[in-house]
Amino acid sequence: MKRTTRNAAKTKQEIIEKSAPLFNVHGYEGTKMQMIVEATGYQMGGIYRHFGTKKVLAKEVFRYNYQLLKNSYIQGVHEDQSPKEQLLQLLNNLKFTFFAPTVVGGCPILNTAIEADDTDQDFRVLASEGLDELVGIVEVILEKGKKEGDFKPTIKPTQEALYLMTTIEGLIMVAKLKRSRKVLTTIFERFATYINDNILNKA
Repeated sequence: MKRTTRNAAKTKQEIIEKSAPLFNVHGYEGTKMQMIVEATGYQMGGIYRHFGTKKVLAKEVFRYNYQLLKNSYIQGVHEDQSPKEQLLQLLNNLKFTFFAPTVVGGCPILNTAIEADDTDQDFRVLASEGLDELVGIVEVILEKGKKEGDFKPTIKPTQEALYLMTTIEGLIMVAKLKRSRKVLTTIFERFATYINDNILNKA
């Protein structure tokens, strides 16, 4: 029984991982079941047996893609670092992610938000929750840095965290449109200047 359960879990994970690029590139509506069958090597009946519906699979795929994104953002960010070091590491990770995306198709939050904003409440909520968690991570860093003197005492961590993360999402959108390393470097440098001028404490 345990082996059967373990095999089922392994199969589900394999389907999720092989379906992940499809949903993130083509969206929920654009990803057809036949595409999933071809990508995973599993028959339609087997896929439905594990997930019930295409939507359930799509939600699991979003969570998987989001976790990849989150891990790439916080890679190398450790508790023993100063808040300034944590924020700069986060920025370096973001810059690297722009030029070498961890998730095929780009940011799953942005992709899902664009597709589901007015069409599907469930996916909109998933994207919103993902953004909220990332904002929360930045907010904790800013709050700690404010208390320890790394960041200006006048900053408002909640507002700044939301501004930074929504700006990042905007950068990702520009990245998808322009596909230009020079443009992205210029935009990212301006973003870094904002942080240097408005957040870092130089006193």
